[in-house]
Amino acid sequence: MIASASVLALLAGAGNTASAQSFFDKAKEALGGVMEKSGTSTSESSSTSLAGLSQDTIADGLKQALDKGVEVVTSNLGVTDGFNADPVAHIPLPDTVKRVQSLLSAAGLGSYGEEIELRMNRAAETTMKDAGGILVDAVSQMTLDDAKGILEGPDDAATSYLRRVSGTNIEDKLRPVITDAMSDTGALQLYDQMMGQYATLPMVPDVKASLTDHATEKAKDGLFYYIAQQEADIRSDPAQWTTDVLKKVFSAVN
Repeated sequence: MIASASVLALLAGAGNTASAQSFFDKAKEALGGVMEKSGTSTSESSSTSLAGLSQDTIADGLKQALDKGVEVVTSNLGVTDGFNADPVAHIPLPDTVKRVQSLLSAAGLGSYGEEIELRMNRAAETTMKDAGGILVDAVSQMTLDDAKGILEGPDDAATSYLRRVSGTNIEDKLRPVITDAMSDTGALQLYDQMMGQYATLPMVPDVKASLTDHATEKAKDGLFYYIAQQEADIRSDPAQWTTDVLKKVFSAVN
């Protein structure tokens, strides 16, 4: 997302695939030349035009593009029904809990599942601001070598970078936030009631399921799924990323 966004910001006026590929190749060469501080590793025109740009300026442009992508995704998911009504990000009940609900319904002991599922998705929606902050921290750690790897990598290179850098950190930080949110929405309280009813049924197996762990994992999956989608969109739609910094960096290779 990050480097490709910067490259494609330059292409806003190009209007065709051949031109996009040409500028993309030139930007890769130019970025590589600046990072290696070699005037001969790129074309004379690229190295000359990039001479006035610092490595920090280039890195800032790339980070700005990725920050914007994170903002778009977390904003879309962090609204009412951002998770609940989304066919991909929606968080279902764990399979074990679905079986519990089926047994309770068959015994005429009430239905908790749909309401727990709704409240669990509402909790995930409220945590997206925190998720965005965690990912922005990951962006801030990006090095020039990371930027080059993203630029030269596959279409999901930026998403892979975020997964790698945030690692278990995003799960560790989101879990307590989701726990609080599920408490606030009443999901955990309803879950306790469900399991209390389940415990009264004869001859049923024990069920061990952490609703918080499940919601955290699924929220992370939905988040990264759409970051990958955003990255793919950035690669194909240059008009999304025409900011002053990106123009400054990549107009140098035009």
